[in-house]
Amino acid sequence: MSTEKWNLVAPCGLYCGECTAFLNEECGGCRSNEGLSKEYRKYCKIYQCSSGKNLKICLECEKFPCNLFDFFKAERLEDSSWFLDVWSNMKQIEQAGLANFLKKKTNWLRKRKGCAEKRGIKYCDGCKRWPCEFLKRPVLVPADLKKFKEFIEKSK
Repeated sequence: MSTEKWNLVAPCGLYCGECTAFLNEECGGCRSNEGLSKEYRKYCKIYQCSSGKNLKICLECEKFPCNLFDFFKAERLEDSSWFLDVWSNMKQIEQAGLANFLKKKTNWLRKRKGCAEKRGIKYCDGCKRWPCEFLKRPVLVPADLKKFKEFIEKSK
């Protein structure tokens, strides 16, 4: 599997291919070091840790899930959809392989785009009917860089 395919999956398990920055060609995915990823990689401890250990996904690490994943957790289970999503993505990659995971995500994203087009919007983030059958958690958009840096600083 080429390195380019891994650009669609962050080491944390996020599927970059659905992010509005990726869809708008403002970012090439966290591993690409293109666009927004240049800034986020400077601060992302998950990316730095996985790179230092030469891991494709954090699930390969014996310490997973470590405290770096607190970024995805919430006080209430129903608000922890991001943690559940990244965990599910990593398990799917482990069980089905990257190619099958990406194929499934591409089909899922195609359905989401079709739904958005029917509603006259570009992406799900403009939809008033969220959560829906396709998306049970917030739309993937880049985290506010300032808030991201502040969170990382606190977690040192």
